[in-house]
Amino acid sequence: MKSKRIMALLLTGAALMGITIGGCGNKIQDNAVFATLDDTTITMGVANFCAKYEQAMYDSIYMSYFGEDMWSSDMMGTGKTMTEDVKEGVAEQLQKMYLLKAHMEEYGVSLSEEEEAAITKAADDFIAANSKAAIQQIGAENKENVTEMLRLNTIQSKMRERIIQDANVEVTDEEAAQRTFSYVRIDTSSYLDEESNSVDYTEEEKAALKETADTIAKAQDFDTAVTDAGYTVSTASYGSAEDEDASLDKAVLEAADKLKEGQISSVIDTETACYVLRLDKEHDEEATASKKESLISQKEEDYYNDIVDGWVEKSSFEINESEWEKVVFEERFSRPEEAETETPSEGTESVDGGTESADQGTESVEEETEAVLNTETK
Repeated sequence: MKSKRIMALLLTGAALMGITIGGCGNKIQDNAVFATLDDTTITMGVANFCAKYEQAMYDSIYMSYFGEDMWSSDMMGTGKTMTEDVKEGVAEQLQKMYLLKAHMEEYGVSLSEEEEAAITKAADDFIAANSKAAIQQIGAENKENVTEMLRLNTIQSKMRERIIQDANVEVTDEEAAQRTFSYVRIDTSSYLDEESNSVDYTEEEKAALKETADTIAKAQDFDTAVTDAGYTVSTASYGSAEDEDASLDKAVLEAADKLKEGQISSVIDTETACYVLRLDKEHDEEATASKKESLISQKEEDYYNDIVDGWVEKSSFEINESEWEKVVFEERFSRPEEAETETPSEGTESVDGGTESADQGTESVEEETEAVLNTETK
């Protein structure tokens, strides 16, 4: 539940949601200064809109899990409230977005008339789909707040595409090489009883489970032995036991490294489970090709982030804290029942908003995402 990731999601496509809301309205002054970034002034209208938009996303996804105290709790383990974490993430992302905008000319990036028209239409559709109360609270009475968010999104998409062209990323077959094995995992730590309580295995039960694993390891037919024992065969691909992003225990990968194609391992014990493996392919061409694509994407992303982070380090970014503290998450957004998601007539509060697909050849303004939210005043 990272604010940076959620903000990136919001700004990946030209996607806005329909919302309904009660409450006393938005007291933010649109033209007040949220922050200065070098010689650029970022308004509170834009900052508030982005923050409230993200708040709605968090409420609709996490409120049912974490409850009403979510925004005043340290949900991310940072020593700050979730409100502070999310607002910090919004501020960081706005800084990066405006830096990307400032460097457009350097990279020969611009917005076409068609893209600007698509952004304007998307903003108009969003405003038309929502009640006046909703528009006021989220900060969309000034349409420029909405269009600016979509414009920044489109710029980010085009700038990222242009920047990674300079990355000249290369990944060798050796670097991407993948081995694939099948395995069975037998948990030896605990199980759930009939009342869904976690119960630790006794030493006798652990011994019996390891005997089952040993029987599988000695079987002629690995798949049948696993199924007959009541377990499921899983598969995994990896480069070596030194893989830093491996999801399996290093002891498992070290055992896989020692196998020839078709060989079955002895039982591998870890702190919480025992495993039996069968190496299926010493060189999996399909998995290797997929890994190569993944590595290329990651290196391009790293290159892009290095460029933007370099701009961040060199920039002067000062937040007007007295204004920024006025942004609070007092309204509670939630997804309504499915029956409420139809577009209502004027005066009703359940709305169905979104932005239209507007692909003018650059794919900067992407496919619409529809979401309907209700809000309650707490």
